[in-house]
Amino acid sequence: MQKDDKASGCMTILFPGVFLVAGLAVMFFVGLKPVFQYWHSSSWDRVPATVLSSTLNRSYSDGSTTYSVSARYRYDYNGRSYASDTVSQYGGSDNFDDYWQRLARRLESARTHGRTVLAWVNPANPSEAFLDRTLRWGSLVFGLAFGGVFALVGGGLMFLFNRDSKGKAELADGGQYHSNEKSGHWFLVGFGAIFILLPSPAYLAVWDKVSRGDYAILMVLLFPAVGAGIAWAGWKMRRNYRFFGPTPLELDPEPGHAGGQVGGVIRLGKALPRETDMDVWLSCIRGRESGSGKDRKTVEDILWQIDQRAFCQPTQQGSDIQFCFDVPAEQPPTSGSGRNYICWRVELEGRVEERKLKRSWDIPVVAGQGESRFRLPESHVMADQRERQVDALESANEQIRVAQTGQGLHLESRPGRHLGMKLALLVFGGIFAAVGTGLFIAAASEGFMLYVMGSIFGLIGYAIVGSTLFTLGRGLDVWIRGGEVRSLRRWLGVPLFTRKGQLLRAEQVVLKSGMSSTTNGRRTEYMTLIAEVDGKKIRLAEGIAGREAGEALREAVLRTLRLV
Repeated sequence: MQKDDKASGCMTILFPGVFLVAGLAVMFFVGLKPVFQYWHSSSWDRVPATVLSSTLNRSYSDGSTTYSVSARYRYDYNGRSYASDTVSQYGGSDNFDDYWQRLARRLESARTHGRTVLAWVNPANPSEAFLDRTLRWGSLVFGLAFGGVFALVGGGLMFLFNRDSKGKAELADGGQYHSNEKSGHWFLVGFGAIFILLPSPAYLAVWDKVSRGDYAILMVLLFPAVGAGIAWAGWKMRRNYRFFGPTPLELDPEPGHAGGQVGGVIRLGKALPRETDMDVWLSCIRGRESGSGKDRKTVEDILWQIDQRAFCQPTQQGSDIQFCFDVPAEQPPTSGSGRNYICWRVELEGRVEERKLKRSWDIPVVAGQGESRFRLPESHVMADQRERQVDALESANEQIRVAQTGQGLHLESRPGRHLGMKLALLVFGGIFAAVGTGLFIAAASEGFMLYVMGSIFGLIGYAIVGSTLFTLGRGLDVWIRGGEVRSLRRWLGVPLFTRKGQLLRAEQVVLKSGMSSTTNGRRTEYMTLIAEVDGKKIRLAEGIAGREAGEALREAVLRTLRLV
């Protein structure tokens, strides 16, 4: 292991460990220990004690005042005289309530008027005593809530770091793989508990503050409301998980083969009909980790992805969901761990009895030509292909208008498509542009380096904004008639330029991949249909979301032009 990996490993233990130990310490010393002492001292004897001195201590920090009481007193027990300065079973200083102020007034009144107070004395050790045995609910709530938050954060981080530090695609007992969703619901429940418990000491002051007209304290109730929502979402995930069961995955071949097949079966504890609409996805992912401790981040990019309709096979225990993918040999096998890695992921999505089923498994894949014994029936594969072709053609027709006109076959790539993605690019570019502009303005008084930084940020930001605005407003009209293709580029409806050429053969029509985007783990390629004419390229259609839609559009155009 390299030095930085060792340091990162230590941080994954030490950093959350500090939170965990601190939280448990607060829970014990502030919340639980006084309760134990309260219960333990219930059998102690009560004897008169004379207060020798008494002081109310005040501590100031960050605009807040905390209190404690120092006192010394004398008492007699079994014919012997004792002196002690232990006032209460609570130590330190706080301001949960007015406990210390009331105790100080009582002791000072007894001292000045020469009255005795009752002390609790341990009969097994008469030198151990204290003057007040009040059980403070505010301290108990604060200790358990505040300490519990720290302990939950520490324990949760330790669990997550430890789970992430394990190798990808860890084999479960019995040669099966656990889904990644096995314990995610507990994270949401714990996170919701943190929101509920964090301000819990303030709950005790809500009624008192409101009765005095301080309604701003009601804002603290937003925390339990948000926390309850998060915890409820986690509980719903838990119910959903229990409804479907563990869903272990069995691979064959094991591991999967890049250059061969990746196949397997998912054991589902629910009986499903064969025609259940459920999809299985296979993704090759490149991951990069940066930072450590609380600043640790993981970014994953999808290098290759494919999906198919799952084949559901009823069994006595439920259903077996089978899948089988052909994987190109050029895709990389599983490799690396920690900061840089290649992993393969199987995902299952569908709905059963109005419940959404979504599970994922990280699996190992090596280079090879192995085939799977889980072969899908030919009828299932053909039906899946027909459905995909229909869906792809519908998607292509929704994105690109295709019609026969007096000028020939007309293809229109309308402006304003894929608005969500382009608005996100505008926001991203706008942030860079704003930062660059601000740095450039500040450079007048701050120095030359800000001119350099402002120029870099500004150029990137304004370039993104400008190109996005252009693509948002651009349109393309193409006419194909009698072997001649003519294209007209527009921007906001204004003609910019035209191109012409001869389109006579099917191989001249080529589908090109441009940019891609990833949303919720699904990669979308944006395709361009091009006619290669006389050494130049004329765009026939652009911005087609999805390779299958692009291929369907190409086939439809070729059939209409009778080139196939």
